Amino acid sequence: MASPAIDSAWLSSPSEPFCKSLNVGEAHPADILPVLEAPVPFASDNSNAPQPPPLPSKNCTRTKFSKRPLDDIVVPKETKDAWDNLFKEGYGADVCILTNEKSCVLAHSNVLSIASPVLANVLRLSKVKNGMRYIKIPGVPHGAVCMFIRFLYSSCYEEEELQKFVLHLLVLSHFYSIPSLKRVCICSLEQGWLTRENVIDVLQLARNCDAPRLAFICVRMVVKNFQSISLTEGWRAMRRANPALEQELVESVVEADTRKQERQRKMEEKKVYLQLHEAMRPSFTFARTAVGRLDLVVRCVLVIFQLVKGLKL
Repeated sequence: MASPAIDSAWLSSPSEPFCKSLNVGEAHPADILPVLEAPVPFASDNSNAPQPPPLPSKNCTRTKFSKRPLDDIVVPKETKDAWDNLFKEGYGADVCILTNEKSCVLAHSNVLSIASPVLANVLRLSKVKNGMRYIKIPGVPHGAVCMFIRFLYSSCYEEEELQKFVLHLLVLSHFYSIPSLKRVCICSLEQGWLTRENVIDVLQLARNCDAPRLAFICVRMVVKNFQSISLTEGWRAMRRANPALEQELVESVVEADTRKQERQRKMEEKKVYLQLHEAMRPSFTFARTAVGRLDLVVRCVLVIFQLVKGLKL
């Protein structure tokens, strides 16, 4: 319930211009208030109300929209191009990233620090020489470092280059804590870039980079194609470096084969029971018509079921 102070404030003099603007003359606001509080009648009470539009027909289908990544919808193309050009031109860069090929990738410390907390800490500890900070990203090719830094600026990448350096980018995205790039790499691997030659390498990287779904997909692929994958170079390298993983994969293959045999056994049992049911149908029909013979038929059925149950298929 509104307080008297609020009611008196609502009915004060400032309401007079409002009344005049509605052409209500000298009507007192107290006379208008009951009208404003009066309930509005439902449309069903008014006989002159227009009829609602008809329901959509069954043949009406939803509009099909093209599937686009979420970042393409949120971030305009002009904005991406501007940040991409900033990286490519390197104007005002104050960071030099050294790679394995003794090459340098120019970047801006503010961009790197905002994009990655790990890089922010690395830059804070780096040495400054002639106004330029020097850091190293070892262990990956120069092209992978360029793609990685470019993604930090604009989230742009070329499909061919991504497929070439996807494993290196997965490691970089995990180590430098870039979740968006990590999702791109995992999604690309899951949607068709896994092969029998690289599945073992991807499995080991997925476990080291905290990608459980990708690791599960790799294990499933190994179980399904064990004979061909066990002959690859990746399997031989894994056997030498990580024999525990080899033992785990072999046990997974044995377990999957055991489950497959168990399913086949249950299917065979079900087939036998169905055949028995069809064979005993005339007996049940006879039991319904013959008086005093039902107990004999039931005993026969029980004996047959016990025999079938003891079968080892």
